[in-house]
Amino acid sequence: MTPSVATVHSLIPLSLLEAIRNLDTPLDDGLNELANETVSKRLGLSATVGQQIERYRDDALRKLPVSLDEAVSVFRLVGRRPDATLVYSDAGRRAARHAAQAAGIGTKVLLGVTPRPFRRRFGARTASQVARRLLALDLDVSRGAPRVRLGESLATLAGFPGTGCYFYSAVFAELLRVASGFEGAMVHERCHAKGDDHCFWRAAEAGGYE
Repeated sequence: MTPSVATVHSLIPLSLLEAIRNLDTPLDDGLNELANETVSKRLGLSATVGQQIERYRDDALRKLPVSLDEAVSVFRLVGRRPDATLVYSDAGRRAARHAAQAAGIGTKVLLGVTPRPFRRRFGARTASQVARRLLALDLDVSRGAPRVRLGESLATLAGFPGTGCYFYSAVFAELLRVASGFEGAMVHERCHAKGDDHCFWRAAEAGGYE
């Protein structure tokens, strides 16, 4: 996201709320009777969150963005939770998969019929295009390992740099995985939460990134 962007794709708040609901859903472990008293208190299972999820899904299908302020408020809602890092990570992966689906990336075909070095290069470029077009994020794949530099982001605007950066670590790694078969992580080398003037990630994979 760049400071000049006044709106955000509805896929981002959609993914955040879906992740909240996912983390707040009780496990089917035979202890549901004990959980019934607290289920109604879980935000992710509330009618309000359910209605907002449906609204954002509809907005995504109609390609309607949401205001930056609204997206920041949802991002801040997650940051206040004790399990915020888990929610942000889940949301990042969901946002990447939603974006890839919206962009029509045929990953099974791509990954199954193209040579590995080619699909890495082609897939990384595809991931970069999707990140820019649907998420307003810059994934630099022009040289070496894919990298990301963010000055201002939803994490900084919401007041949760560091914790909120788990969303970005997850969204970029998942986009690369879906589009190119990347298996690894986006290493967060610089962060606003550490006093740096920007956040910086670099893709790292066992054996190196082709």
